[in-house]
Amino acid sequence: MSPDYTPAELQAVFLSRDLRDHELGAAGAAAAIPMAAMLLARLTHAPDLQIAGEMFVNPRPKRLWSSMLDDRALGACEAAETFLELFGHSHRGLDFFFHGGMQVDAHGNINLHHVGGTIDRPMMRGPGAANVSYAAMSKRFYIVTAVHTPRTFVPRVDFVTSPGYLDGPESVRAAGLTGGPRFCVTPLAVMDFDPVTLRMRLRHVHPWSSVDAVVAATGFPLIVAAPPTPTPRPTSDELRLLRERVDPDGMLRR
Repeated sequence: MSPDYTPAELQAVFLSRDLRDHELGAAGAAAAIPMAAMLLARLTHAPDLQIAGEMFVNPRPKRLWSSMLDDRALGACEAAETFLELFGHSHRGLDFFFHGGMQVDAHGNINLHHVGGTIDRPMMRGPGAANVSYAAMSKRFYIVTAVHTPRTFVPRVDFVTSPGYLDGPESVRAAGLTGGPRFCVTPLAVMDFDPVTLRMRLRHVHPWSSVDAVVAATGFPLIVAAPPTPTPRPTSDELRLLRERVDPDGMLRR
């Protein structure tokens, strides 16, 4: 029987369950799935979850927006902030942050700058990032992608915009990093990171996917140490809240 939810809805529900009450977290500009996850967590188990987004504090939008820099999303919030304030609380550190990327590699490093060529003469230029301290200073972050292909999941990113676990444990210690990616959640699966090697590891497979499909869509050897379990499905109450309160326009169902 086909699931009655979309990949984006499953991603949002899975992420929402991992957020805890009273935590402070944030997401980037193009963040419909992370925003849905945070809003759903507030409606279920974390009513006092604090959201520090792109130029706003604790938004309460009546619908999802494709960009969290949209003034209509900014208008329904407790406060607006300047870039000075935005960078200030990110330098102090957050409990969690959400990241996407043009490329993600085996150690969870993220590239938003360029693909191919050099930083000065790229084959394709990306949006870059205004502030990478979110990844370095947050206690943990989540990698969320809208696609899962070998073009996105590469052995080594062409440019490290935000560090994951660099080249492994020794490089992480040398750099003084204390946080890092917790989960990588894609339309096919959920990955975590092996605690010894800090390499990406398959944890859950979505119902429309398979281990073979995930491995084939990943451009590096993915650790599959034990039979991955199915990704926990959304409850009927989570889907109702997601569709009626968080995403009434159905952005995650398109």
